[in-house]
Amino acid sequence: IPTVLIVSAYYARKWYNARQLRVHGIGKGAPGFQTNVRKVRITPEIAARLQRGENVSPQEIARATAEADEGKQEPYNPLAGRGIVEEVQLGEKQKESAGQVNEWLPESITNPKKRSKGKKR
Repeated sequence: IPTVLIVSAYYARKWYNARQLRVHGIGKGAPGFQTNVRKVRITPEIAARLQRGENVSPQEIARATAEADEGKQEPYNPLAGRGIVEEVQLGEKQKESAGQVNEWLPESITNPKKRSKGKKR
């Protein structure tokens, strides 16, 4: 009787493992599972073509994404650094006015103290 039990357990395990492999696949390298694939944003036109089932070449996808990225680039502005200086100067004025507005608030609220370290036990 023990030999029959051992042989039946062997075949049951063999059947179970084959079924698991057939249902779940083998992970990396399984059909439909691509490794080392980079995610790429695609345009709505390419997405529509893919949904219709058309074959779209990688070159077409690369060209469409490059064209979409070209349209999003902002023109170079040589005076862009000037705005930073103006913002810093405006920020200093705002700090002074903020102190005047909050005169009635207690010191503990406007300038909270740093958290002290916990006591050692």
